[in-house]
Amino acid sequence: MFDRLDVGLPRSSGPVDLLRAMEETHTPGISIALLDGGAITETRQAGVARAGSDAPISEHTLFQAGSISKSVAAACALRLVADGRLDLDEDVNDRLASWRIPSNDGWAPRVTLRHLLSHTAGLTVNGFAGYPTGTGVPSTVDVLNGLGNTMPVVVAGLPGLGYSYSGGGYTVIQQLLVDVTGKDFPALASELVLDPVGMRDSTYAQPLPPDRAGDAASGHHMGPVMVPGGWHTYPEMAAAGLWSTAVDLARFFLAVRASVLGHDGALLPQRLAEQMVAPAHPTSGYGLGLELTPPESPRTIGHRGNTQGFENWARIAIDSGRGAVIMTNGYFGLVLIHAVLVPVLSEAFGWSDPPGPSPAPAPTAPTRYGDFLVEPVDGQLRVAFRDQAPLMLSFVDGGYWSSREANIDVRFEPDALIATQDGAETRIARS
Repeated sequence: MFDRLDVGLPRSSGPVDLLRAMEETHTPGISIALLDGGAITETRQAGVARAGSDAPISEHTLFQAGSISKSVAAACALRLVADGRLDLDEDVNDRLASWRIPSNDGWAPRVTLRHLLSHTAGLTVNGFAGYPTGTGVPSTVDVLNGLGNTMPVVVAGLPGLGYSYSGGGYTVIQQLLVDVTGKDFPALASELVLDPVGMRDSTYAQPLPPDRAGDAASGHHMGPVMVPGGWHTYPEMAAAGLWSTAVDLARFFLAVRASVLGHDGALLPQRLAEQMVAPAHPTSGYGLGLELTPPESPRTIGHRGNTQGFENWARIAIDSGRGAVIMTNGYFGLVLIHAVLVPVLSEAFGWSDPPGPSPAPAPTAPTRYGDFLVEPVDGQLRVAFRDQAPLMLSFVDGGYWSSREANIDVRFEPDALIATQDGAETRIARS
């Protein structure tokens, strides 16, 4: 156990009182891996796996990685590209067998693996809520056909035109890899990436096997109140289904960095790794499965990820090899990461992201942002989206408003609403 985080590098501010920050943000547990020079230099864990218990978080405690699953799944796909079994720019319908991207009123969109990996396919379904313990779990094909708790995955835009985050697209990738290899996705991911990288604790198995349940942290809603059953099950494995540790994810991002630098025996050929870490579209800060910093900043790669009751963040600089992976099992882990830890890590590691727009207060009268209608109600916000039942959002911290019922956070700029779901931000201008 520990009560202070000190990354061991010069900075103007003092060490973070981590336990106090966890208490203030109602975050039961956290695991951190720090990197420098292309190596894991320090690991830190604090808190408990379940609120009210004395089960400590250890270096081997499993967390749901959320959308960081996409980065690892992207590497799986690129391994098959490297072996000549897939092509980044061929029509995936030529290789899909169990399901095909449907046509739209006779128009057959041409979607490629590059489109899917970079969120430029124009596909629907942003993120996934998972399935509570004890409920039925649909197959991947059923999810794609809209027979789970999300809409069908269809092309709603012109492929290649621009960035539009789609967990549905990564579920298509999952089915593509299964159809091409004939192997189930957890076994395939272990063969292609988890085992070669040394991610010994990680698994894409969904649901988590009973013999691994004791290794896992439970997710927590506000309170903190444990997610019933501990966690949700995500058959959308490539998009959100990875169970992992901060150390294992650090190993993965170091393996990507080594591939970019052309190290012998690296996970990916350098030519593919360079494509993975380059913006896939001029308007996008996303590569092939990776979030990227703006060109004027030091080149870094990473991803954010959340599921019901888990919040995570990863980032590493290509040149210096400095970085961190942070995994939490609390709803307000988002605040702990972004309001407390990321600023001190950015200062320590010399990351200098350009400042974004200043946060703005929530509207004080009913206000429409595109398809969103926001109304203040007794200190909360009632948010209606299209024909969905309204959600009530509570103020968290750092300008964020969050829903307990759905996996969405909202903040405001002077003329826009920023909605965060499944680790991805969508900006909607005020109408």
